[in-house]
Amino acid sequence: MRRPRFFIVAAWASGTLLFVAAAAAADTKTEAADFFQQQVAPLLTSKCLSCHGSDAKGELDLRSGETAMAGGESGPVILPGKPQESLLYEHVAAAEMPPEEPLSSEEIAVLRRWIEKGAYYPDQPLDPLALSTDLRAGYDWWSLQPLKAPEVPTVATAPKVWKKSPIDRFIFKKLKATGLTPAEPASPRVLIRRASYDLTGLPPTPAETAAFVAACQAETGVAERVGDAAYAALLERLLASPRYGEHWGRHWLDVVRFGESNGYERNAIINNVWPFRDYVIRSLNEDKPFDQLATEHLAGDMIGSGKQEVEVGTAFLVCGPYDDVSNQDPERAAQIRADTIDEIIRTTGEAFLGLTVGCSRCHDHKFDPISQEDYYQFYATFSGVSHGSRLVASKEDRRAYQEQKQELEAKKKERIEAKNAIEQQSIARGEAKPAEYEDRWLRAATSEQGNEERFDPVTARYVRLKISGKQGNPRQGNGCMLQ
Repeated sequence: MRRPRFFIVAAWASGTLLFVAAAAAADTKTEAADFFQQQVAPLLTSKCLSCHGSDAKGELDLRSGETAMAGGESGPVILPGKPQESLLYEHVAAAEMPPEEPLSSEEIAVLRRWIEKGAYYPDQPLDPLALSTDLRAGYDWWSLQPLKAPEVPTVATAPKVWKKSPIDRFIFKKLKATGLTPAEPASPRVLIRRASYDLTGLPPTPAETAAFVAACQAETGVAERVGDAAYAALLERLLASPRYGEHWGRHWLDVVRFGESNGYERNAIINNVWPFRDYVIRSLNEDKPFDQLATEHLAGDMIGSGKQEVEVGTAFLVCGPYDDVSNQDPERAAQIRADTIDEIIRTTGEAFLGLTVGCSRCHDHKFDPISQEDYYQFYATFSGVSHGSRLVASKEDRRAYQEQKQELEAKKKERIEAKNAIEQQSIARGEAKPAEYEDRWLRAATSEQGNEERFDPVTARYVRLKISGKQGNPRQGNGCMLQ
């Protein structure tokens, strides 16, 4: 009986030891993961992965444990637990890598400690775009973070007028930190001029200026002091003006590269893209939310089918330069198509993200956190876009358009028939008396084989060549001859 008892106790004791050992191992792994995430990953991202990431210079990729341990052209560069025998530590300790900006002694110590503790790597490879560095923004860049309400600074020493707006408090704090003093408040005449130019692009009229000065004086009792209520009323009036949308719409149209010709060598005029211009002006005057404007620009034809005031927003995709010259070479045609989609991707990224997405067409972005994979996801999204014209109108407008079109086409037909009759009459009259008309010519008739005409030297700044119809047909333009 003693033997089984001893066995049970021993087994229980062994289980306790195994449990303690497993817990200690888990703690060690957690500690190693925290150390890597907090100190090693930022160091590798900022100092190493620009060369030894996706580019894998020297065939060395440090993004994962597997590729790092495999090493590159010189063989394995990391021997876990042995920093002195690891080529990675040897090169950084000798200030050979990175070549342009060697690591500090503190950074070298971090790598040494990391290798000593086993050179832990996470299961997922490092993403070079995850963290910001001195040379490139990462996913943690300030402009890519969710919006949050900052703490408004307290500015006890600020003038009263600078305490009204939270924005002014931030500005005053910055001015004070740099030793600058705020300028004196503008007078009513100066302020209405600034506000009018800023919001409408036009100067105030003398009557508007006089009315604003009078409103300020009635409110404050002083002619040279701006009244809050008078100023608020001024801004409301300017924002309600149609000129507001016309003025600021110009800036947005520049951002989205709006043009009424397609550029390139033909530079054909686009006569039917003006509704998009009016749509932008109308959207600003209606104070349309920006997220709604962006959605209508990208998918207005999908979310607003049948509503021309929404559908027209999608013209954003195709209102830029477009190479419409066909090419019989399949490779060249594919290149033109890729360039067309690239133009849409670049404009979308710059207008709505503030990022130069186009650089990732060939490689992961060197400065913005955009990967090549991101670029071609954009490409897949826009690959269905094609350039062309289509009627965007309600059923009632379409019906009215067709009725008006039929009426105009009937009138056009009458004019063409009358024109053809006159042309036929003229041609027949010329063919009936060719000799009589040839006698009136100032020079010999032109020949398709070649023409030569001589004249005495004269002093001239230019020579003008006049083109006439070929072979007596005034409607044939191709192959015209000089007369």
